[in-house]
Amino acid sequence: MDDIKVSVIVPVYNSAQYLRQCLDSIVGQSLEEIEIILVDDGSDDGSVDILKEYAEKDARIRVMHQEHKFAGVARNSGKAVAKGKYLVFWDSDDYFKADALKLMYEKCEVDDADICICGGRQFFDEEGFETPAPRYIRKGDLPDTVPYNIRTAPDRILTVTINVPWNKMFRRSFIEKTKLDFKPSRNCNDVYFVECAMCFAERITLVNKGLVVYRKSKRSGLVASIDKGLRSAIDTWIDTADNLRANDRFPARSFANRAWEDILHLMSNTTDWRVFKEEFEYLRSGALDRLAIIRPDDDEYYFIKWQNEAARRIFDNTPEEFDRYLANFFFTRDAATTAGKRAADEKNKKKIDQLTKKNEASEADICKMKADIAELKNELKHVKDETSKLEKNLGRTQKELKDVKGKYDSAQETISLLNIDCQEKDRLIAQTDKTLKKKEKEIRDIKGSVSFKIGRGMTWFPRKVKKLVKGKG
Repeated sequence: MDDIKVSVIVPVYNSAQYLRQCLDSIVGQSLEEIEIILVDDGSDDGSVDILKEYAEKDARIRVMHQEHKFAGVARNSGKAVAKGKYLVFWDSDDYFKADALKLMYEKCEVDDADICICGGRQFFDEEGFETPAPRYIRKGDLPDTVPYNIRTAPDRILTVTINVPWNKMFRRSFIEKTKLDFKPSRNCNDVYFVECAMCFAERITLVNKGLVVYRKSKRSGLVASIDKGLRSAIDTWIDTADNLRANDRFPARSFANRAWEDILHLMSNTTDWRVFKEEFEYLRSGALDRLAIIRPDDDEYYFIKWQNEAARRIFDNTPEEFDRYLANFFFTRDAATTAGKRAADEKNKKKIDQLTKKNEASEADICKMKADIAELKNELKHVKDETSKLEKNLGRTQKELKDVKGKYDSAQETISLLNIDCQEKDRLIAQTDKTLKKKEKEIRDIKGSVSFKIGRGMTWFPRKVKKLVKGKG
């Protein structure tokens, strides 16, 4: 494929149980001009067979293999061969909405963005339900203008979202220019890459929709392995702070908020007391200062209110006291219950939205009906005006008709008189004609009589003489 719009890079390690759902949601993306780079990180649970199966069916899929070196190295390997204009780094146990790539790609193009953030949702594996996850785009931390960067939103640059790569799309040329890589650590390998990218980017945009569904399971993921990698996670945050300071891109308050929230989450999920105590002492020995985590005098420095008290306690308490304090705020103690309530709230919100839409539709219908009634009133007034004109015309026409009728009656009377006169004349003519014919007959009878003929003979000579005399004269 010549025009690859997005490279989808997925590290895969023993995720056969969820892999098909993940891959189906990727190959089914509405944006088709993509390449799918699947990097096997030494899986031994059948994941490789699934990768091979999907690669045989879709030419856009490329499968790579490496020894088990964790997700950071796998992401770097995929990034090194990617050809797309943009990069996304998705996880093999999550799944994704069908229009995720299309919406983020289009937003990047419209806003000429180095990074696009999207909202996320959570799927609680054991409980079997999906719920909103507002921490992936925190509406209260959104800057006034978008696109934004570290200069336009210095205090919120890292708190709009969290330090995961899978709800972000990166312009590949921007990543190549900054030479950013994921750390090879077991945990928090994405902190350095994501937080540095957020601080280096000139234009960050977002799609405020839950396009990525993060699977939350007690059996796998970061929480399940935190005891083995808490120190590496803290050191990754320190390396990130050092790099940002070196590049004059360190947003102290925003960084402290993001780092402190993440560290509290990690420590809350630490089950090994020895690890917890060692990392508590490590933080107190200078790590807190390097992370710009300070002891606040009020509840304003950290945006999540209870974390101000937590910051005061880590400076003032013993490890045992701090452990007991965190137990009251255990980050995931009732996560499923909270998520269940959030899911119920979402359903209720949908019902409210539906009722609101119906109400708005009814109000719209009422407005339309009022407009129709007003229009009908105007039409009725027009009809009344036209009727009044017609009635006036009808009065004139009726008067004219009466005058015409009078003239017609007079004419009829005249015609009747003329007819009578004509009939009398016809009778007289017929009578005269009859008399004339009678006289003509009488003349013919006379001429045919013997007496007439004798008389004609006796008068012949005198008539002849008279004729001659006239001729001479």
